[in-house]
Amino acid sequence: MDEFAQHTVSGVMTGSLYALMALALVIIFRATHVINFAQGEMGTFTAFMAWSMMLRLPYVVGFGFAVLIGFVVGALTERLLIRPLSRRVELSAIIMTVGLFLLFNSVTLSIYGGDPHTFKDPFSGPPLDILGVTVGRYNLYVFVFTLILATGLFALFQFTKLGLAMRATAADRTTAELMGVPTGLMLMLGWGLAGAMGGVAAMLIAPIVVLTPNMMFFVLVFGITAAVLGGLNSFGGALVGGFFVGVVQNWVGVYLNDIFDIIQLPLNVEAPNQYRDVVGVALIILVLLIRPHGLFGKEEAQRV
Repeated sequence: MDEFAQHTVSGVMTGSLYALMALALVIIFRATHVINFAQGEMGTFTAFMAWSMMLRLPYVVGFGFAVLIGFVVGALTERLLIRPLSRRVELSAIIMTVGLFLLFNSVTLSIYGGDPHTFKDPFSGPPLDILGVTVGRYNLYVFVFTLILATGLFALFQFTKLGLAMRATAADRTTAELMGVPTGLMLMLGWGLAGAMGGVAAMLIAPIVVLTPNMMFFVLVFGITAAVLGGLNSFGGALVGGFFVGVVQNWVGVYLNDIFDIIQLPLNVEAPNQYRDVVGVALIILVLLIRPHGLFGKEEAQRV
């Protein structure tokens, strides 16, 4: 049981990374109904800028400036590249984000090169023993920080006029404009918040996976998985989805052969850990077949 608890908690810690990315994706989707496939690369670019600043500045100062840069990059991306497509079908904006994925990756690679870099870890130290389960200090920090961010974002969108205006813009931009909502500003703020959030996610992930131009690819894949599981418009769903994906991945990496034995499938995998990454895609397919709007999502009414 102790071993099972250890693997489960480790999965939750890993899931915190996916939840961070899922939260950034949900921000944009709730504000614009667009899935930003460039979210990971935008965050990576911000993390590299933070790394270069932290070579000369204290961690907190570099972190803060990088969050601001992430916000500006996200807002300008919406204003200059996404907004011209906003009156067209949503697919146009989604295709644009795929192009931005390649653009930000190329820019990061050309400026900083492909060599791995060590990102500062502000919470280094021996792991903690909590009720017999070993938890890394930094992983625990990321977990707690993720919970705080999710709570703050939920409160912003549910209980503030700004959040209401952003949700109204996403639901029906024309009606929102008729009611006096500055929809252009709301869209910029949505992308800016997501850009800042993506930068935060990348900076928190970098000390764990090592800073490279491609470090966020699989995090983005599993972040999308978590967001889809949660329904794409639910911060709580993104949080639970991230934890769920991380836990299931860990279980598959350790107990895959045991699972085959339980369901009486005559297979024996020598390296089950190699199949962890398949879980994300399998979960998306399974959930979309059973609940097309995700575990926590609700079907939106369509005007006819």
